[in-house]
Amino acid sequence: MNFSVCPRVKSAKSADGTFRFTALRVFTVGGGDRFVRALRAFLPTLPVETVSRDDANVILSVASVFSSQNEYCAIRIRENRMEIRCRDNDGARNAAAILAQLLHSDAAEWSLPCGDVEDWPDASYRAMMLESSGRSWISLDRLYLYLREMALARMNVLQFHFMENPGCTIALDCYPEMHGYGEDNLKYTKDEIRAFIAKADEYGISVTPFVEVVSHSVAFNKVADIACPGDTDENMFAVCVGQEKTFDAIERVLREVAELFPDPVIHIGADEYDMSAVTPRTVHWDLCPHCRALAERMGYTTLRELFLYAIERVNGIVNKLGKVAMMWNADLEPGKIPDSLERNVIVHFYRCDNPLGREKIYELSPGGYAEDGFAVLNSYFPETYMDVEHYMNTERLNSWSFLSQPRVSEKHRASVIGGACCAWDDFRHFERTIPPAILLFADRLWNALGDPVPYDDAYGRLMTRILFEGMLPDDLNVFTAVGGVLPPLSDKKLFHKRIVMEDCGTLTRIRDALKALTESDCDASIRSLAVAYLEIAEAAIAYHAENAAYTGPRKTTVAFDG
Repeated sequence: MNFSVCPRVKSAKSADGTFRFTALRVFTVGGGDRFVRALRAFLPTLPVETVSRDDANVILSVASVFSSQNEYCAIRIRENRMEIRCRDNDGARNAAAILAQLLHSDAAEWSLPCGDVEDWPDASYRAMMLESSGRSWISLDRLYLYLREMALARMNVLQFHFMENPGCTIALDCYPEMHGYGEDNLKYTKDEIRAFIAKADEYGISVTPFVEVVSHSVAFNKVADIACPGDTDENMFAVCVGQEKTFDAIERVLREVAELFPDPVIHIGADEYDMSAVTPRTVHWDLCPHCRALAERMGYTTLRELFLYAIERVNGIVNKLGKVAMMWNADLEPGKIPDSLERNVIVHFYRCDNPLGREKIYELSPGGYAEDGFAVLNSYFPETYMDVEHYMNTERLNSWSFLSQPRVSEKHRASVIGGACCAWDDFRHFERTIPPAILLFADRLWNALGDPVPYDDAYGRLMTRILFEGMLPDDLNVFTAVGGVLPPLSDKKLFHKRIVMEDCGTLTRIRDALKALTESDCDASIRSLAVAYLEIAEAAIAYHAENAAYTGPRKTTVAFDG
């Protein structure tokens, strides 16, 4: 009996036997529609129907009395039936995700191992931030692939960053001339986004729109004519906060975004407004006649006061649209945030200091924002950003938790809601690094208070089974070719060369299995993932051949780091 899933469940106990069936016939008590919808989305070929109690082989009960833990689920599997108890509908979704990883099928029937599972998350907010903006592009096929993997990993939020300095990749009616991505001006249609949001909802995932409307806003500034007078292509970076038309333009964008995205949160970015210590791309509010007039009228003497004024105005717009604002932390100094900024803003923490601007601030911490009355999301960049090699890696991630890096005191833990893994820009390595990172990061959010993951061969086989949807042999671990469960965050390096692979037969078997998958009629997104890992396997085989004649000391052959 094996209840191996990712993230790890809080407890699992095996029992004798196997539950075999040709269809899941579900009777629900107290709701639980998210269970049926999610299971159908995960496994379209699995017959799932809702029936009367007498005809059911699954009894699903949803009631808050079952546990004090949000998203709680308990699954009891026996040879003739399955019982599921959940505190809420989100717990029902989580039960579906667990079963989707455990279910096995052959030509005649489906099966599940008998046993008992009890589970709930440590973090209420478990997110992946994906950028497909004017400076990067993710195809719809890959977006759907990542969405499914996030749902299988019991994540619940996808932060979709689609508006940046170079442009906007959703076709907005208010500013249709805003450029999309690349020479082809790539954009998603609103119908494509609506379909994506609908699929996310089936999976139990909210899609949070992430737009830059204060800084990182060059294209927006140009099409809306809201830059400070004198700003040029070389130095333009932030909006002019001294003109009323700026906030009219921001409201037009946010209104259209709010109508398209049903999620209750809009991420407004708002970081790095003052980078004048390191780059000409920064605010020039101190040189702008409109901003200087505003500062004189309001009695402001610093750039930060103008920034906070802009945030208060934008937050008011977001609230008027019935939404909650989220923003980056770097330009908010705990203990010095005015009472006029409502504490319904969610602070997205990513750094401990801000040394970029003239008005430097240091010693930023999640607890400091919690002390000031804010809810906080942790994306501390050395641990959670997967852009380049000096950021996230398996060693850092395995010791990270949203409550420990940076450390959050016991009295502030209730205000730190979870974390988000961030994939910025347009890196080729994302094709092979985002899929495993989703699983690894999800476990650290789900089991933040527990022990780190043992990154052994069994874990590699588990990740292989999940990522390739059981289409490879059960005993195959494609990460043996990687030399670690997270490939290098590098466009030039495919695998960890510090691991000397002595068993070329294993690498050849991995290569052949992946090659067969690339030539099959499987889903295009799975085929593209197989292509990415086939390249790794072939490179590892070539590296092994180049070093086969080496007779000096070798490291012990291992499959994983960590």
